[in-house]
Amino acid sequence: MRRTLQLLGPFLAVLVFIAMPARGEAPRIELTDTEKTWIKEHPVVYFGYDPGWGPFSYKDTRGDFAGIDRDFLKLLEERLGLKFQPVHSSSWPEAYNSAKAGAVDFLVSTAEDEGREQDFVFTRAYNSFPMAFVTRHDSRAVMSMDQLNGRRMALPEGYVGSLVLARDHPRIVRVMVKTMDEAFLAVAAGRADVAVTNIANANYIIKSLGLSNLKIAGVMPYLFDLRYAVRKDQPVLRDILDKGVASLSAKDRQEIVGPWVGVEYARIVRWDYVMRWVAGGFVVAGTFIGVMIWHNRCLRRELAQRARVQRELEATQRRLEELNEEKTGLMRMAAHDLRNPLNGLMLNIEILSDAAVEKDREPLDRMMGLAHQMIHMIRNLLDVQALEDGKRRLRIEPVEVTKEVDDVLAAMQTLAARKQITFTTDFARTAPLALADRAALRQVLNNLVGNAVKYSPFDRVVAVEVEPALQGRLVFRVRDQGPGIAPAEMPRLFQKYVCLSARPTGGEQSIGLGLAIVKQLVIAMGGTVRCEESPGGGAVFIVELPAVVGVAV
Repeated sequence: MRRTLQLLGPFLAVLVFIAMPARGEAPRIELTDTEKTWIKEHPVVYFGYDPGWGPFSYKDTRGDFAGIDRDFLKLLEERLGLKFQPVHSSSWPEAYNSAKAGAVDFLVSTAEDEGREQDFVFTRAYNSFPMAFVTRHDSRAVMSMDQLNGRRMALPEGYVGSLVLARDHPRIVRVMVKTMDEAFLAVAAGRADVAVTNIANANYIIKSLGLSNLKIAGVMPYLFDLRYAVRKDQPVLRDILDKGVASLSAKDRQEIVGPWVGVEYARIVRWDYVMRWVAGGFVVAGTFIGVMIWHNRCLRRELAQRARVQRELEATQRRLEELNEEKTGLMRMAAHDLRNPLNGLMLNIEILSDAAVEKDREPLDRMMGLAHQMIHMIRNLLDVQALEDGKRRLRIEPVEVTKEVDDVLAAMQTLAARKQITFTTDFARTAPLALADRAALRQVLNNLVGNAVKYSPFDRVVAVEVEPALQGRLVFRVRDQGPGIAPAEMPRLFQKYVCLSARPTGGEQSIGLGLAIVKQLVIAMGGTVRCEESPGGGAVFIVELPAVVGVAV
């Protein structure tokens, strides 16, 4: 199957590229006089790169710089008026040391690290990819780093990821190699059990080296961020590049990354996204319809090739269905092997708390809170799976929304009191009954009010309003006084596994599933949900549901 996907890769990339709309007018970048002067004084800006870091940066068959980073730099050249010139090297350590010595102005695809901040200043990330575990086909799925204790991990020298893993997980047996390609070859040959890299690099190496006995066995709760590392004596260049990166839209990134990153691994990334961080969905690919045929022999050959491709796509579909079954099995494991021990832990904490003196109850309360967070995360993961599989059945009936709001606020009073947050309500006298599933409505309210408390600073107000809307609808709003939602982040607000720039104010945890569940449940009940900026700061989430016509609370 992997051989088939390797053959289809170029065809699919062309199809995706043709289907994409034009980029449109480039955004205007405002440069200061100092930055404009710097550009005039530096007609050519030199950069270093890792020659073995495909698909981000590598040397092609002619020895030229190629990869995702080349395409990003071409776009930045157009927008900033700069000319970038690569300085070739034989390895990443050589490129890195060359930059430290001042031979180049900046490095591409560089991970930010405290040790590197002594020599470089970093731009914001211009793209991010999840980190993945790569093992042989006969190995089990990797759910956490603890499973790798005592096992051999191939780590390339000079990479930040290698240093972090060696530092944070000393019980893993390190097998040091020179390059990431050598790490994968060591796993394929049995000299190591696992290698770790970002999902795009894993996909590229497996296909380019033809390692058909390797698979992506799981994802880590980390992201690999692509940044530019600029020499410390060139802070103006860092500011210029940072403005260029800030101008990149999600559409720009998609057009650049799409042709390079294979579509066949997207589903694998999602089914193994159980513990911390997941992203969802897979891209359905079509097949490339061949070139114009000029004579009968070429036509017969092309038709035979299309028939072969069709058979291989059917085999791919069967494999995706098998992977979906594996994902469902992992979800069942989460329900049984994770939730049940946590319930036992919470019961024991309650027993200890009942017998503990006052001074010992605070740490027990913190432990109980952490256990509740884990239960909540697991419940969200299972809810998303049930909604996607269509296994959750809703019972639509008249529901008194104001009563549900009162019950939810009462249940969250203790949580709000820890942050000195006050709840207020504004219920219209003519508010009708909603046509909804009572449990689903309660879950929507819990998630929206919980988010409002989570992201509001201390000593603020969270308000809930309920009133009738037009055309036999009911609307309720949840307002907070938190940081609000940046306009650029609005399109991703209700996506699964998305954590935006705003952070919880009391150390709470989030895996980015709450709002995705809210949207799916509201749509399933025939309603709509959206977010707007609240007057005076913060955000307001607005939910409209069908109502019982002529019946008010």
